[in-house]
Amino acid sequence: MPSLHNKPLKIMMVAGEHSGDILGAGLIKALKKLYPEAVFSGIGGQRMIQEGFQSEYPMSKLSVFGLFEVIKHLPELLGIRKRLKSSILDAKPDVFIGIDAPDFNLKLERDLYQSGIKTVHYVSPTVWAWRPKRIKHLIGSLNALLCIFPFEEDYFENTLVPAYFIGHPLADNYKDGMDMLTVREELSIASETPVLTIMPGSRVGELNRHSLIFLEAAKLYSENTPNLKVLVPMPDEAASDIFRNIYEQSGFKLDLEIKEMASNTMIAASNMVLVASGTATLEVMLLKKPMVVAYKPSSLTSWVFKTFDLLKAPFVSMPNLIAGKELVKEFLHEQVTAQSLSDELIRIHEDVDIAQSMVNEFSKMNMKLMRGADKQAAKVVSSVINGEIS
Repeated sequence: MPSLHNKPLKIMMVAGEHSGDILGAGLIKALKKLYPEAVFSGIGGQRMIQEGFQSEYPMSKLSVFGLFEVIKHLPELLGIRKRLKSSILDAKPDVFIGIDAPDFNLKLERDLYQSGIKTVHYVSPTVWAWRPKRIKHLIGSLNALLCIFPFEEDYFENTLVPAYFIGHPLADNYKDGMDMLTVREELSIASETPVLTIMPGSRVGELNRHSLIFLEAAKLYSENTPNLKVLVPMPDEAASDIFRNIYEQSGFKLDLEIKEMASNTMIAASNMVLVASGTATLEVMLLKKPMVVAYKPSSLTSWVFKTFDLLKAPFVSMPNLIAGKELVKEFLHEQVTAQSLSDELIRIHEDVDIAQSMVNEFSKMNMKLMRGADKQAAKVVSSVINGEIS
């Protein structure tokens, strides 16, 4: 139950990228139902700002990916963190919530926690997949860790990390699914047309490494599948431009359509999806589409991972991690070739049982993730504020 405060609660948050902004906005909405007068501030994106959040810095300042990009921006990031820490300590909020962005948030949370401020981290760092020693950064830094996957709570069970599985907000959004024929109508695609959606990633490096291979795989697949329509959802104009340029230079002729901010409709309209490993695999799973997963890191990252044996998880894609077994074929590093990807697409296309068993498993897993995540997260945060979780 919410506690009675004489003055409005102060809730401070930091989200570092688009997915964190979505989680933050959902959590703010749920917390406002418990604490209508609460004041929200820190660093967040447009969705959080629409919910009344005051962002002290543009979220884009934290949206830096890849080892070398981070190094380049490190002085600025450290400066922002230092100033933010100082303003949080001055403000003495009732709780601080770091949303994902572990490299920025975990150190900040530890400093705040040790200064007597209650802290919650939303989205477990992938300690179960790589750099497991980071678990020590979670101990003595948090009142609660909000986990969006069931296997994460199990992973932390015998540790001192106060982990709570709250379900996945995306699963709640897709609980009713999306009707294939309706979305095809929206996209002007005939019901009998075979449709492949390709999702080569959203970051510049991913687009540069995957796009041409995915396009060639689609080309080979189209030779086996007459009248194939290829859909390409992109997160924004910049990503669209990079992909379009690669497609135009490839010389491939495909019945291809690129659309921004339309990943769910394009996935729902498709028979199959070729997708780069990441959050997109979860969206494909929740929309119950057969998929082939690929990921080709930069040659330097690939060398580092292999040389130091950094990848501890048996799988990289969300469906396989959640199931604890291989449901979806994963192609990694040098396995990512147009031929191997198209062969797998053809194999699934030709064997209805493979596709159907994948979809059946996805349905089971979707149920596990549907918990009313925003509400569950707000409940844990409220318990932290009230001292019921210490």
